[in-house]
Amino acid sequence: MPWKETTAMEQKIEFITEWRSGQFAITELCRAFGISRTTAYKYINRFQEKGIEGLYELNRAPHVQPNKTPETIEQRIV
Repeated sequence: MPWKETTAMEQKIEFITEWRSGQFAITELCRAFGISRTTAYKYINRFQEKGIEGLYELNRAPHVQPNKTPETIEQRIV
């Protein structure tokens, strides 16, 4: 029998489902899913604020690039 492969998103949804059931303490869930309590509370807070959409990975690209070439110089080069 092959190992069950799940995505990170599937595991997050399973974690939230187990948490919402109220049958397990946060500590038990963290141990079972191999995550820290900080991560668990992050997922719970995101779920409460945005629902399932809040569990998707966030874009880690910087909002500002301080060393970016100014637009005028970029246009001259092109």
